[in-house]
Amino acid sequence: MSYRNNKLSLVGASVLAVLAAAQSGAQEAQLEEIVVTARQRAERIEDVPVTITAFTQTEIKNAGIERPQDFIALTAGVSQVQTAEAGDLQVNIRGINTARDAETNFALVIDGVLQTNPNALNQELSGVSQIEILKGPQGALYGRNALAGAMIITTRKPSDSVEFDIGLGGGEYGSFKGNFYLGGPVGDSARGSISAYTRTTDGQWSNLDLRCDDCVDFYEESGFQARLLFPVAGGDIDVKAKYSTIDAGAINFNASIALADVAPFVGPAFYANPNEHTFRYINNIAPQNEQENLNLSVKGEWETSLGTLSSYLAFNDQTNYFLTDGTSGAFLLYSLDATCRRTNDAKLSNPGYIPPFFGIPSSIWLTPAGNNGAGFLPPYSPTTCDGYQYQQRDQQDTSLELRLTSSGEQSPRWVAGLYAADIQRRVIVSQGSDFDRGLTAAGFVPTTGKNPTDLLYDDDFSSNVFAAFGQVAYDVTDALELALAVRYDVEDRSVDNNVPRCSSAAATSGPCRAQTVGFSFFSNPYINPAYTANPAFAATGIPSRSKSFSQLQPKLSANWKTSEDFAVYASYGYGFRSGGFNSSGSAATVASAFGRAGGTVLCLGAGLPPPTCGANATLNITDVNDLYRKEVSKAAEVGFKSFFADRTISVNFAAFQTKVEDMQFFNFFAGPFGLLRVVTNIDEVSIKGYELDARWNVNENVSLFAGYAVTDGEIDKYTGRPYTKGSEVPYAPKYTGNAGIDIKFPITTNWTVSARIDGSFVGETWFHPVQKQRLPNLFTYFGFGQGEFSKMQRDPFQSINARLGVTNGTFSLTAWGRNVTDEEYLQEIIPAPEFGGSFIHDSAGQSYGVDFTYSFR
Repeated sequence: MSYRNNKLSLVGASVLAVLAAAQSGAQEAQLEEIVVTARQRAERIEDVPVTITAFTQTEIKNAGIERPQDFIALTAGVSQVQTAEAGDLQVNIRGINTARDAETNFALVIDGVLQTNPNALNQELSGVSQIEILKGPQGALYGRNALAGAMIITTRKPSDSVEFDIGLGGGEYGSFKGNFYLGGPVGDSARGSISAYTRTTDGQWSNLDLRCDDCVDFYEESGFQARLLFPVAGGDIDVKAKYSTIDAGAINFNASIALADVAPFVGPAFYANPNEHTFRYINNIAPQNEQENLNLSVKGEWETSLGTLSSYLAFNDQTNYFLTDGTSGAFLLYSLDATCRRTNDAKLSNPGYIPPFFGIPSSIWLTPAGNNGAGFLPPYSPTTCDGYQYQQRDQQDTSLELRLTSSGEQSPRWVAGLYAADIQRRVIVSQGSDFDRGLTAAGFVPTTGKNPTDLLYDDDFSSNVFAAFGQVAYDVTDALELALAVRYDVEDRSVDNNVPRCSSAAATSGPCRAQTVGFSFFSNPYINPAYTANPAFAATGIPSRSKSFSQLQPKLSANWKTSEDFAVYASYGYGFRSGGFNSSGSAATVASAFGRAGGTVLCLGAGLPPPTCGANATLNITDVNDLYRKEVSKAAEVGFKSFFADRTISVNFAAFQTKVEDMQFFNFFAGPFGLLRVVTNIDEVSIKGYELDARWNVNENVSLFAGYAVTDGEIDKYTGRPYTKGSEVPYAPKYTGNAGIDIKFPITTNWTVSARIDGSFVGETWFHPVQKQRLPNLFTYFGFGQGEFSKMQRDPFQSINARLGVTNGTFSLTAWGRNVTDEEYLQEIIPAPEFGGSFIHDSAGQSYGVDFTYSFR
């Protein structure tokens, strides 16, 4: 603790010294003018009737923004969760969250090209020159998925002169990064650039079972990009190619049990506060998460008598998988396996690092004593008894847009365009046995393989998208603009199943069955629950499905500039996220495990014994389908943008109210069937809130900034869990905020010292519609009583970052610290009510490092 405080005190003293020096003799400095492209044309930020947080190249450099998490933390009203794997970055904008395994909730536009892959954001931000975060529905221009907002990222264009940059950096936990950029003229009229980057870290956490400190949250990413701009037929062509790879850890969760009834008898660990959890990583399988990306695009612009004609053609190819430890050891699926029994008993002899509720000797697994709360296996255990889990998510997509934009000097100003995309995605989720002899990273591994597959969801998803859009903005007076935008999206989706079949539905072995001999007490189940619900599918295959989703997305806005320094705006618009398909067999799994289609029925009812589920009883969970519905948001917003004191101060405010129909929500289920990931719909949600941000250039050397947002969301109706009406909207912090100070001052004619401290603040957060309810779970039938989830709320937290550097424009050296107060907080809580607990993920602690850059101009 003293070491941490000493480092923090040193940082604080350094910044205070810089501040004192910077105040001496400094002059006033106006705020930088920001030009944005939120409405697909270049406009000053104050002229756009949209709430926008923008980061210019100067701000990106000052803040040390290198990854999406960095700028999200500095944007009020926006929060993020990054846990399961490299591509799993969930962004919440004004209470609407990215749902895992569904489409994203915001449009992502990079250099004018709309990205279609929800995993595209979480990559290194190399060579970024501006970032714009638009809040509220933006579907009228950006279409499908922009129901919460949009992110517009602009990268560095090669110039007419040679430019060269190189950067190196290092820090704690074996962290290293490097990058270079070379750009300039190519021939007489073209300009080009090449750039590359790499980042690697061992991570902050250690695996106590495998005895390694680089096998939990390790991360390595490398990428290469080439760009060429050249004139053609009176226009300009922009060609980009990028290739990148990621090798990282995955699924670094612990379990937090919520069995309130049994905790007084067997120990407090069965009903603990997850915010006070001590994390132990004891999984016997080192995680693998590998991602490979190829991004190609060609964009052109031509000036015509009607306006600017622009178009792009883009192709993206991503392969992504992870393989890691299993979640369902508590259900004894592999209890008859000799390897499971051997590894379980071996670990019980070394209890120093295992959870207090861990395990019982295998000799009494099958006796009544073994099922009465003497202990059970946790998820991600040091034994082989939980098997392994594998997920693969590959996508290829091609998109095309054609757009005509009028001059910005005329009234009315207009934009019209067409958009089309073809998206092919393969998703595999599987579980299998761990025989302690290595693992094959594949969706299906036969009985003869190292790690036979026992549960498999494997589907090919196809989407064909078409949209037409337009916007007209009219100057009613010199001060008042009215704008109407509208877009119509049609998305045709289909799914084809790849789960292997048997020659006959009556076959008792073969690829349609669990591949591990003895799995689930020799019950010999089908490999996919859809086969169990309809055995004929085991021979014929699961039928293909298709569905078309469409939505008209209008938006009306007004912007009234009472002066050059003050504007009031209002808008009302629609947003749309397409529906889709869960893995085939999802509905059958839930119905058989928790509903009336199976032997274990979970319904609401008080008491330690299992409740009796009559015909009119309220079940824990219903309305889980192989198809989930489209999501539509309707939002109203009013706000103002203002400048004061000769534009050295800016103050912006917005208030909003949003109605969401069929909000898509990710559910994680674990049980005797293994694991299951599905998307369901929350029928009706109401969200309201406000945002305030300000910036003050005290003088040419000192700048202050702050932002604060409040979000109040409530579930009005949820057919699948009707007892959650009135619960808060999941993944939406009650408040988000940030504040900081930037300081710079010259120490010689050529050299300048800079310093910065910024902090982000996040309020209490629920992660599931089940919040303060008591529910039965699968362990209720074994004497563990009800589960109670009022503790499954993340506590508020703050994270403070600091930077101190020196530069002469050519060379720069910067020392940095992240989370310098070593704040301990949870990244995510994933409640699994039918499991009787939650899966929880830690956040990184403090870290320090140094960066060096060299620039040639």
